[in-house]
Amino acid sequence: MRLLGRTATVLGLACLVLVAALSAQTTGFETFKWYIGGQAGVTIFETQSQTRSGIFTAGGNMLVTAKRTGLLITVEEGFARNQVSRMTDNSVVPPAQVQVLFNDIRKFSFSLLAFPLRSAAQPYFGVGAGFMQTVKEYPQGTTPANAAALQDLAERTGSYGFGSLTAGVQFRVARFVVFGQGELTSSPASDKLLVGPTLAFTGGMRFSLGSAREGVSGAGAGSD
Repeated sequence: MRLLGRTATVLGLACLVLVAALSAQTTGFETFKWYIGGQAGVTIFETQSQTRSGIFTAGGNMLVTAKRTGLLITVEEGFARNQVSRMTDNSVVPPAQVQVLFNDIRKFSFSLLAFPLRSAAQPYFGVGAGFMQTVKEYPQGTTPANAAALQDLAERTGSYGFGSLTAGVQFRVARFVVFGQGELTSSPASDKLLVGPTLAFTGGMRFSLGSAREGVSGAGAGSD
């Protein structure tokens, strides 16, 4: 219920900002610009022991635009305590299943985006890659003899690289960009703490830092 309340609050604030963006009637995709900003939403995931569930997620992002394309770099964290998964300890015979608790899911990603339209509502899509990891893993049932080895195994099975697909829409208001987007990641190997693809829905705002190319004036940056 707390997650639903947080998500509803985030979505409500995003809707209010989107209404303001539409009323401003600002159009046009700005080329060769730097943006930084923040976002919040929900990440849906599954573990070896838990079915799919969603957690509140927040983070920051940087966008660099060129002509109808852009590079998006994002760092975000999903907040949740005592999530349950399991791993296989192959150092014993026969191999043993070890329960692991963890807090939070951290994600670093970059995406190459395309902006096909110049309009008040600018859709975009892209492909990318990144790195995901669980945070503060706690293997259960450890002993002084195997605690260090199991902790190392938990940290390794809690992290992996992924490919991603991103789709969203943005609205420009003066030096600000308001956006909402979804990101689907590829699945990790079968021995990881997380299982299957993750799906994130986020909304947020970016602030323009100015031109990303020397010799491009503010007036010329918005033109082809």
